[in-house]
Amino acid sequence: MGINWNCVIHTLKSSDLVLEIVDARAPFSTRSEKLEKVIEKLGKNLVIVMNKRDLAPENLVEESHKKILESVPCIYVSAKERRDIPHLRKMINVHTPKSDNIRVCVVGYPNTGKSSIINVLAGKHVAGVAPVPGHTRGEQWIRISSKVMLLDTPGVIPWDEDISIEKGFGRPDKMKDIEDSVEDFIERLAKAKYSNIKELYGLSDEDLASGDVVGILAEKRGLLIKGGRPDLKRVSQRVVLDWNTGKIHAFVD
Repeated sequence: MGINWNCVIHTLKSSDLVLEIVDARAPFSTRSEKLEKVIEKLGKNLVIVMNKRDLAPENLVEESHKKILESVPCIYVSAKERRDIPHLRKMINVHTPKSDNIRVCVVGYPNTGKSSIINVLAGKHVAGVAPVPGHTRGEQWIRISSKVMLLDTPGVIPWDEDISIEKGFGRPDKMKDIEDSVEDFIERLAKAKYSNIKELYGLSDEDLASGDVVGILAEKRGLLIKGGRPDLKRVSQRVVLDWNTGKIHAFVD
């Protein structure tokens, strides 16, 4: 799927600050180098917001934060637990001009929590939240204070970049070859730091080394089709949804 770059550039041009929301479980994979180059070319201020800090180990979140800070302002928060949201408000004030009409554009891969960030900043439910990509429809300017408005943007991230489950591209009911993608994803999760994949799904080291983790998981969950064969598609969709909803804890970068 492509995106309308004229629309993207128009949106960015109308903003005083860009907040790029990334997933603290994969803070480097969920950054868009292509989009950041556009932001830099337009001369717009950028702040990286590492959301979902509650799903990744604190020491690795801090290490990633320090590394990102070497090149761009960065803060880590948890929209779900409302942690460090006051600090995010301060960063918005620091990196925007003194004005009575400040516009902040919120961008990021699907399921990084763009709408959740907007909702906690606004102090109420104003932006749609769903565990599937493509939920936000159309531009929504949302006032979070008397001077600041946020724009929740759909489809701003370039879709021609490397597609992976951790980037939130995996809409479970639309993914092609989802079984192979999830098999590879589980293998990477098993090797990831502080992963809860074994405990969450009751998987042993032997299961993970079998080369058929998806099939084993389907049998463990009783997800079967005719003939008692494992329903690979349904269990794969379940794993993707578990990642999107934050049930899977890990640090995959």
